[in-house]
Amino acid sequence: MSTTATLPSPSNTLWLRSKAWDLTWISGSVLLVTVPYVSYYAGQAMGLNPNTARNAVNMLVAFLIGGPHMYATHLRSTLDPSFRGRHPSIYLAALIIPALVIYFGYYHFVLLLSFFFMWASVHVLHQIIYIVDCYNGRAPSKKTGLLPGLKAGWIDYAVVLTALYPIAMYRFVHGTFKVGVNTLYFPEFLKFDAVWWLASAAFAAALTLYITKTWREFRSGEGNIPKTALIGVTVIASFITPIFHELDVAFQGMNTWHSFQYLGLTWYINRLRYERNELPPKLRLFSRPGEWWRYYGFTVIANIFALGSIGTLILTRAETGLSFDQCYYIVVLCFLLTHYYHDHIIFTERADFSLSPTQADGQRLALNR
Repeated sequence: MSTTATLPSPSNTLWLRSKAWDLTWISGSVLLVTVPYVSYYAGQAMGLNPNTARNAVNMLVAFLIGGPHMYATHLRSTLDPSFRGRHPSIYLAALIIPALVIYFGYYHFVLLLSFFFMWASVHVLHQIIYIVDCYNGRAPSKKTGLLPGLKAGWIDYAVVLTALYPIAMYRFVHGTFKVGVNTLYFPEFLKFDAVWWLASAAFAAALTLYITKTWREFRSGEGNIPKTALIGVTVIASFITPIFHELDVAFQGMNTWHSFQYLGLTWYINRLRYERNELPPKLRLFSRPGEWWRYYGFTVIANIFALGSIGTLILTRAETGLSFDQCYYIVVLCFLLTHYYHDHIIFTERADFSLSPTQADGQRLALNR
């Protein structure tokens, strides 16, 4: 997050902002996937039992980054009058989604968790595809000769979307896909080995096509380094995440990386809109130069209210009969699934990374010095 008055985003490169910024916030931050699992074992080394360590990791991630990224969404959706005008369905979603989460969280908790992990995997990968499309949009025609075509784009999408599922499907088929003590629902009629074989074959085919396409692109001088780096680390992280024993801790690693990306992207996109005078007054308050703390502070304050609700449910478990996991997920998923809905709309609208006249002038001066 920049604290300078202008945000140089070179228009003659494929990076969204700069090589250093993109590698820090987009691709290189993949290293964050290891933090929850390392913290989980560190907690046990300090004397916590596995379940307490697991819950501690979930709460820490929720407080520091997972929760804040959910509320950052509203700085591009709910608080933006133009977004509300284009997508009035968010009003209905704000009522229906929490109502369904509360009902299923109380009466059909395993089904809710199963649905959540399915949608979470799609959502995280949808964000990667969104960023891939943003990188495609940065490709100047004078350098590449053409923008990445539909066929090439679908190969990118395929390898991103299939990497997670070979091992995940194996665990579903064999009944070892568990969140704490809860085994996630998987239809009995799909519990045979051909299911994960098919998932593996789909990934192998997508990976082969992607490697072949990428090799040809770089050989012809049309390779896109930022996009290739992002897809490469995504495939590796997605493929290995379902291997680990504590799956909700492992997926918190993906969530940490995803949330870090999201916080950086949302800040930067709104800063660009601030420079171009496109933000309404309320949103300008959270996007001013040198005041990124307002942006993060807004998300943390909103998150504190949610965590307070979780704490209230935990303290009243004797009356409600809810488990610890139910108290945590019912509150979190009310906000998280609403965030997913908003983002699946946002991710269909490619962000504008063009510079304002002031930024462009500043960039030209910097290059001429």
